[in-house]
Amino acid sequence: MINNERFFIFLSKLAEVYPIGHVQYAPGTLASLVALVFGYYILTICKINFFLLFVFIFVIFSYLICEAHIKVYNKKDPNEVVVDEFAGQFIAILGIIDSNNISYILTSLLFSFVLFRFFDITKLGPIKKFEKLPGGIGIIADDLVAGLFAFLTQASILTSIGQPLIIKTL
Repeated sequence: MINNERFFIFLSKLAEVYPIGHVQYAPGTLASLVALVFGYYILTICKINFFLLFVFIFVIFSYLICEAHIKVYNKKDPNEVVVDEFAGQFIAILGIIDSNNISYILTSLLFSFVLFRFFDITKLGPIKKFEKLPGGIGIIADDLVAGLFAFLTQASILTSIGQPLIIKTL
C-alpha cells in the first residue's frame, strides 16, 4: 500500500515541476519557456486535435496536483508551483502561425511566450479575479485565462494580417 503522505509529497513535487519551481530567479518564466518548447514539440508530433485533448487532460491533472501541494504545504498560491505556467503556455501556443518557414514559427513562438508572460505577470482585467479563487483552481485559473488572453491577442493580430493559425487545421 502506498504511504499517503509520501504520495502527496510526490504529487506536490510534480506541481513544482521539480526542480524548476525552486530556481532562484523567475521560476515562472523558466517554466513557461520549458513549456513553450515541450508544448510545441507535442503539437508537432500529435497534431492539433490530440494536442487539445492533451491540454484538457493536463489542466485537470494540474488542478489535482495543485490541490495535493496545498494539502502538503498549506499555502494558498506558492511561488514554487509552476505547473500552472505550463498549462497557460500550452493554451497560448494555440495562437501560433501555421507555416513551413522556421523563422516565422520561431517568431510566432516567441510572441506567444512574451504575450503569455505579459498577461500572467500583469494580471490585467479579470485575470486577477481568477487568482483569488480558492484552492488549486485559484492557482491554475489565472494562468489559464492569461494563456487564453495571449492566444486571443496573437490570433487576432495574425489573422488581421492574413496569416493562418496552427489551430485552423482543426
